Amino acid sequence: MASSVTKTNRPREDIKVLFDYELANAPGKSIIGVHLDYPPEGFTPPHRHGGATVVAYVLAGELLSGMNGNPPKVYSPGESFMELPGCHHTVGENTSKTTSTQAIAIFVVDTDVVKTGGYEALTVLDEGW
Repeated sequence: MASSVTKTNRPREDIKVLFDYELANAPGKSIIGVHLDYPPEGFTPPHRHGGATVVAYVLAGELLSGMNGNPPKVYSPGESFMELPGCHHTVGENTSKTTSTQAIAIFVVDTDVVKTGGYEALTVLDEGW
C-alpha cells in the first residue's frame, strides 16, 4: 500500500502493514495493524473500513478526524479514537504545513475481506475518489 497525490493535489497518507493475524478465539476474524504516515497537509479521502472495527492511536503530530457527520476533532500523540463497523470517516488529515503526523490503526475484520480483496479492501473510499 503506497501513497499518491490525488486530484486535489494534496498528498495521501503512506500505509505500511505491521501485522496480520487470524484470531484463534474468534474464528473468521483477523486483527491487522497498519502504520499511517501523513506528510504535511496529507489526508485520507472519505471512506469506510470494510465492516471492520478500527482503533487509531496517534504517535506523532496531530490528526484531524471526523466521522458520521460529527464535527472533526484534533487528536494529539497518545490519544486514540474508535470507528465502529459501517462508520463513515469523512475527515482524516494532517493540517500542518511543515510536520508529518503518524498513527497506528488496528483493524478487527472478517478474514475473508482481506483474503478476497487484499489490504486495499480495508479502506473503501467514497465513490468518486
